[in-house]
Amino acid sequence: MKKPFYKHWLFWVVVVVLGSIIGQIAARNEPEDQAAPAATQGVQATAVPAADSPAAEPAAGNPSVNWESAIKQIAQSDTESAQKADAAEVLAKAYSPSPEELSDFESQVVEEYNAGNYLAHIEDAEYMLTNLFKAVVVEGKHTDGEPIKDFASAFYQNTKNTFLAVEAAGSDSVKESESQMDKALAEIK
Repeated sequence: MKKPFYKHWLFWVVVVVLGSIIGQIAARNEPEDQAAPAATQGVQATAVPAADSPAAEPAAGNPSVNWESAIKQIAQSDTESAQKADAAEVLAKAYSPSPEELSDFESQVVEEYNAGNYLAHIEDAEYMLTNLFKAVVVEGKHTDGEPIKDFASAFYQNTKNTFLAVEAAGSDSVKESESQMDKALAEIK
């Protein structure tokens, strides 16, 4: 009999890593006038570029480095695909992109779909998890009824279902979702 996923040591490693990443993201989203405890300031100084550093931007910081490295770690872990997808979703739901980054995510998922690439690399976990992450962020930052939210939702479903091998790339379900994406894109333009 196979052990439940939560009894594997690697599951807990992924949980701890994701927890620390989400904590770092949350710490970056704190207002600058809020004082951090002294013990945390030393840690933040090594994890975040100094405010006078040219790489630091006050509004957005450099959050893309964190989520990209987190996705890479998740993709390279020895966990099952479902656990990887769940971890990427948790990360995406806790992520707060800048307006420019959200716009980039929107255009990137649309470009991947229009180019026909988004289901062409199902075996590449990092690629699929990146697309899944971006779709969840886009979907979460828009309200119901917005065409980009509808597009992102269908994009997410197809990405996740094919990555988990629940659906084949050419299945009727995938084609139906693509029809919904085409409809949403027509409303966006």
